[in-house]
Parts: sequence; structure tokens; C-alpha cells
Amino acid sequence: MEEKVIIIGAGAGGLATALFLKKAGIESEVFEGASFDRESGAGFVLTPNGLNVLETLGITKISEYSFPLESETTYTSNNKELASATAVGNDFFSKSFITISRQNLMELLLEKAEEYKVPVHYNKKLVNFEDNSDSITAFFSDGSKVKGEILVGADGIHSKTREIIFPQVKPVYTGYYGIHGLVSSANVKQSINTKGNAYIDFDNYLGTFVSKCSPGSDSDILWQFIGKEERKIPATELELADNEFIKNWLSEKISGWDNPFKELLNNTENITSRNIFELEELPHWYHGRVTFVGDALHATNPMLGIGASWALEDGMYLAKMLREHGYRDAFYYFENDRKPLIDPVRKAASKALDQIVELKKMANTIYDNRIEW
Repeated sequence: MEEKVIIIGAGAGGLATALFLKKAGIESEVFEGASFDRESGAGFVLTPNGLNVLETLGITKISEYSFPLESETTYTSNNKELASATAVGNDFFSKSFITISRQNLMELLLEKAEEYKVPVHYNKKLVNFEDNSDSITAFFSDGSKVKGEILVGADGIHSKTREIIFPQVKPVYTGYYGIHGLVSSANVKQSINTKGNAYIDFDNYLGTFVSKCSPGSDSDILWQFIGKEERKIPATELELADNEFIKNWLSEKISGWDNPFKELLNNTENITSRNIFELEELPHWYHGRVTFVGDALHATNPMLGIGASWALEDGMYLAKMLREHGYRDAFYYFENDRKPLIDPVRKAASKALDQIVELKKMANTIYDNRIEW
């Protein structure tokens, strides 16, 4: 492949795709619609398969920017311990799970992109593209355009790339919202290390996961809150709301809780909120000279914490196929080989949150069912 690959989106999937293409001897350019200093979000869990991808890229400093997640303990909203699970030290997982801030992961990937001399452009919002017999041209809102051999849409669940090709495929509201926060351990009394804690309010379908994140950072504790809401919350009351509004709103939601999460919420300075969407299944993972990676392709309920790792893996495998085949075969094998691995998990995850809450609620009922003699 002599002409460059156009990549739309500078998130984890887009940058991983560009880096692996470079390793494969294929040039690419990355175009991001937002500005470089946009709100970078809070953080997430990376699973062992995601760590394998970073290791393959030669990103060896991941331990300096992340925290191992060795176990998780689940509590009720009044701090009663229900269960504990270990995530390392067994034959199933060759590596630990980690928690890392989104900002730190992006910094590591961008540092590698600079080392590899991969161009990354910001404020380049895709508006259309023209797929020709021998090339594809992308057009941006600032009036500029770029020509390449293929185009990769890595622009998230609300992908403009996907909308142009598959306008009938829409993101679907899951019935849940997610709120993420970062807190400085210097501002709270509780101590959090390699153990993650989950607090579940069974009656109101609310829950939060708390873990250590990004050692050495001013915001080194990550919490991820999920709540059920049948009707999508207006953007002005969630995505566009300021931190104080969200903190006050969430404080009312958990007013009956008696656990350490309240202290974390009260001391949170960085909050990211969103309605949670899933993606309808695409007819195909590619069309003409265009394919997709990450959430633009197979966004699912984030409760498994695997979306970022899938995006990294997508970039690695797509680049491998493009190294070995022309783009038509590469796109075919990319879908043929990856879809059977991802689809069953994606479909199961769409109902998993309700099922897990119901099962834990039932277990809690049994736990409390003391027989009177």
C-alpha cells in the first residue's frame, strides 16, 4: 500500500491504528474534530488484552501512569460486604487489570505517535468523503480536504463516518447514564490501593465503582457511577451540566447511602457525565474504501469495561491485515476474524447490567433472610 490511510478520530482506537500501520510500513494521518485541549474525560479500566496491545507497541511506562486492579469487593449502599473477586494470580489472566486516566493513556499514545512521526491534526471535523475507484477524499468543515487510499472511522459511537455510509444505523439509548469522577487522595480520609470497591443500591438501580488511578497524579482516585433512567436525561442536565449541578443532583440520588462514596463525591473536582448508548449492528464492518474501529464499530454497554481494550485491539488487527493483504481482503478478514469474538460479548453485555443487579439483589435478599426459631 503506497498511499496513506486517512484516520478519523484521535482516541485510543484511532491512534493505535495509526501506530500499528506505521509498524507495518504504512503511512497514515489522523484527523480529530475536537481541539487538542478538549475535556479529556475521567478514566477507565484496561483489561489484559488491552495491555498486550500497549506492550506490542512498545509502551513500557504504563505502570508509571496506571494502577493494578488486583481484586474487587462489592458492598450494599449501607456498606455491607457482599462478595469479593480476585483479578490476578490465576491461570485465566496473564496480566493484571489496570485503572488509568483517559488523559494519561492519550499522553502515552500521543508520545508514541510523535516518536513514530505520525501526523495528528486537531479541529478537523469530517463533513463528507468521496469514494472513488482508485482513492478516497475526506472533506472537513474548515474547507480543507485530504486524499488517501482508504479511510478508517475511529470517531466514536456518534461517528460521522458511519453516519455517511450507514445512515440507518443509529445509537440506541440503553436506559442507563454514566458519571465518572477523579478525586485527589490528599483531600479524603479513606485509603484506596490495589483493591476496587463497588457500592450497589439494589432498590434504585444505582451503583458506583471506586479504584486507585494514575499514581503521582493530583487526581489519583477514579469513580464510575451508573444509574438507571428509563427516559434519556436532557443534555443540559447531564453532558452539558457543570460539576456543581451534577454533584448536587447525584447527592440527592444517594442521600440514603451510608458508605465512603459520599466523601469522594463531595471532594470531586473533575466530573464527566453522559447518557449511555449502544450501537445497532452494522450490515458490514466496511463499505468500499471505508472501515471502522472501536466504538464507531461495536459500541456496547460499558459495564464490562472492555471498550477501550477492544479499540486498541481493532487497530492492531486491522493494521496486521493491511500489512498482509490488499484493502479489500484486509477489510474482509478484519470482520470475518474479529466479529465472532466480539459480537457474543457485545450482545450479552446489553442485558448484563440488569441481570447482574437482579442476581445480586436476590443474593442480598437471601443473605438477609434470617430464620426465627
